[in-house]
Order: sequence, then C-alpha cells, then structure tokens
Amino acid sequence: MRGQAHTLEGVAAALLVVATVAFTIQATAVTPLTASTASQHIETQHERAASGLLETERANGNLSRTLRYWNGTGASFANASANGYYVGEPPNASFLLAVEETFGDRAVAYNVNAYYVDANGDRRTRRVVHHGDPSADAVAATRLVTLYDNQSITERNGTRFEPTAKTLADVDDATGERYFAPNAPGHAYAVVEVEVVLWRM
Repeated sequence: MRGQAHTLEGVAAALLVVATVAFTIQATAVTPLTASTASQHIETQHERAASGLLETERANGNLSRTLRYWNGTGASFANASANGYYVGEPPNASFLLAVEETFGDRAVAYNVNAYYVDANGDRRTRRVVHHGDPSADAVAATRLVTLYDNQSITERNGTRFEPTAKTLADVDDATGERYFAPNAPGHAYAVVEVEVVLWRM
C-alpha cells in the first residue's frame, strides 16, 4: 500500500513539473516580435538591400562613374571635404544619390569605402562617404569594379556623372596629379572593391 502511494505521489509530481515547464515555454516563446529576432531581421534586410543596390549600380555603370568623379590635382573626390571624401551629405548624383535615396530616409547611417591594392601590393582603404563610426550591429555589402585606362574622369551634370575629355591614364601621366589607386600594367587601370556599411541610428 505504501509503495502505491509513493508511486502516485511521484506521478503527480512529474505531471506538475511537466505542466510548469509547458506553461513557462508558452509564456516566454520567441516570436518574430522578440527584440533580438526583429533586430536580426532588420539587419538582414539592410544587407540584402545594399547588396542588390550595389549589383544594380555596377551593372548600369554608376559605381564606376562615381569612383571616377575625381579631382586629380587635389588628389580627392571632386567637391569633397578637406579630407578628400564626403562627410555627411554626398553629391546627389549617380550611385551616391541611389544610396542616399535607399537608406537616408530610414534612419540608417552609412559609409561608403573603396578598397584597392597599392604599388607595394598592400590592401588600402579610400573613404568615399563617411557618416561616422559604425555600431556593433552594422552590416556591409561589397562589389568589385574594374576601372580601365581609357575611362574618363567624370563631372557632375544634374543627377548624373558624365565623362570629361581626361582619362584615368591622363591623370596617371600628368605632373602634379594623382588618382587614389595606382595604374596596373595592361589596359585595366585597377580593380576596386566598393563597400557600403550600414547601421541604425
């Protein structure tokens, strides 16, 4: 009789523990509205949007035209800050306009960087647009762009960067002028990796 009582007591205790665990799991279930899950979802959306934008802008030539919006004598992007890159608001043209239109109204800050290999074979960074230091939840997307010797330096015409008579090779050959990436042997001037870094403000 005592054994049966202990058995019933054990079964009742087990049922109580299982019921408590089931209730606890239901009360704290992770849903799409959970903060960390929602945050991860937003970051993934930003990364995919940046990746798609870079692919589109590379395909239509705007990435290349933006990298060639250059002031050879100042060795900086045209009409940039004293540091040689755009701080805050970039020119409302070409690829930079597309980035601003895509992310500027979403309370999302962004940086645009260009990576290249210098004459010593070291990987270097050239800032294009700088909004500040990325936060811990920043995401990034990149695309490669090949620049060629005979491609023109561009100038702004409304919302587009249009070719001028001066080429990248002309800048490389000119005294007192310099492009940020060195001229590689052959017809290709340089291969540049464009990076867009995004984070929520």
